[in-house]
Amino acid sequence: MSKKTLALLCAVCFIFSTLFFWHRMGQTATPEVRSSSQDLGRLCVAQVYPAISKGVEKEENGSDKKAADKTAKEDSQSAKENKKETSEKKQAEKRSEKKVDNSKPQVIIYHTHSTESYQPYSESNFHRVKEKGTVRDVGDVMTKELNRLGIAVVHDKTIHDRPSYNESYDRSLETITSLMKKYPTARYIIDLHRDAAAYAGNVGKTVQIEGETTATFSLVVGQNNANYNKLMAHAKKVSNKAEAMYSGFGGRIIEKEYRYNEYIADKCLLLEIGNNQNKIEEVENTGKYFARVLAEVIEEEK
Repeated sequence: MSKKTLALLCAVCFIFSTLFFWHRMGQTATPEVRSSSQDLGRLCVAQVYPAISKGVEKEENGSDKKAADKTAKEDSQSAKENKKETSEKKQAEKRSEKKVDNSKPQVIIYHTHSTESYQPYSESNFHRVKEKGTVRDVGDVMTKELNRLGIAVVHDKTIHDRPSYNESYDRSLETITSLMKKYPTARYIIDLHRDAAAYAGNVGKTVQIEGETTATFSLVVGQNNANYNKLMAHAKKVSNKAEAMYSGFGGRIIEKEYRYNEYIADKCLLLEIGNNQNKIEEVENTGKYFARVLAEVIEEEK
């Protein structure tokens, strides 16, 4: 029998005897001991066949390295995708927020009935001198949204319906005439009101826009204005645009005999947002979405 064969037989006997011993021990051994038995088995193989052991270790290490490289690659790819998504969001935000040239306003918002208020501000039959909860609040929302879209706005909050409600239009005419002289670039004039529940079916009518409960609006056109046809055309354009952008949002157009100071500009709107049965949050939503509608109209008419 050659020395090589003898050495091989000895090695096999040693390995089997060792495995038999640890198998008997493993029945009562703790997990730590069992783990040690596996290590010892590897040690035995390494001592008898070091080349084979190195090959096994190399293969195991290679597999571990491949797994680690794969994980690292996946993490890197995920990081790149997250970075790209963040970058796209920032670009979208940048596109939606345009610079505003306040020296050349395009829109003037004012209020003939400045104290008109909404739920829950019901004092004085829904007329409130304090700004919170009134049409002036809604005007602020419109102004902010138009500014975000790159349109400069003058929002006048002068109270015209105190002390005499009947003289409101006389006082507001003085205000808007002065503002238009001061800001000749302003072509779009909005007299922002709210309707009264008694005239609107006693219900605060709403629509759902992008998951938000939003009060409806209406546009009042005075038939006794010399520029009636142009006023009506503008009102229809705004209402149609609102419907096109947000289904169900197009406002009804109400015609009345009075002038409502609308003769001052061909693109003048008497805008009524909601009524006194609407919550302030609902009409603020209207202000935001109406501003987006108006911004589209202005963009198309450049």
